[in-house]
Amino acid sequence: MKIYAKGYRAERQLLSFLSTRGYSCIRAASSGGLHTPADLVAIKGGRILCFEIKSWSKKPVLSMKKLDPFISWCKTAQAMGFLAWYNKNQWRFLPIKDAEARRFDDENWIGLEAFLRVFI
Repeated sequence: MKIYAKGYRAERQLLSFLSTRGYSCIRAASSGGLHTPADLVAIKGGRILCFEIKSWSKKPVLSMKKLDPFISWCKTAQAMGFLAWYNKNQWRFLPIKDAEARRFDDENWIGLEAFLRVFI
């Protein structure tokens, strides 16, 4: 499977999932760039969630060079940012504050059920 197609499918899956829960969502074209560092933005009732989505076999640990534009964008938008990881039909979410503090340990990742209870 091509890497782009795998990532695109994960982005579309999360977009659909959040849309069915009442969020207005947009998937950013050419995400990961300086001006559009978020893959997905979801808005509901004034709550803004932004996601950098990875569909990798190994847990993503992004460099600050990769994270800085996303962190800055989330702060400017006053959005809650998350690194979202899709692997083996499971979603996990890392709050951007943990990624910024380099806390990529397993216990800092939130499973889908916990994410739903807290943020949806």
